[in-house]
Amino acid sequence: MGIRDRLKRLEEQSDFERMTLVCPECGEEFVVSGDAPMEYIVYEWSKGMGREDHRTPEDMLCAFEHEHSASAFVEKRSGLPFLSKPVSGMNLGGINP
Repeated sequence: MGIRDRLKRLEEQSDFERMTLVCPECGEEFVVSGDAPMEYIVYEWSKGMGREDHRTPEDMLCAFEHEHSASAFVEKRSGLPFLSKPVSGMNLGGINP
């Protein structure tokens, strides 16, 4: 299963999934809908590859383009980094524990 298939499936399953991301540097909060960790990975990959064809949801784009690094954002409910395995469900290696 490819990333696009997984994103589509997760989008369908998470119609009402909301996550509040908090910037640890300034405390600004962003309420996003959907699979924020996966969208962030795809956003960063697309940016690094110079590809503009992925359409990041507007609520997440606002968070990801924040003045401080979105990779450090914390998921408000758990207090854990939003890219951590307990929050994202993915083992991202050395990105975040």
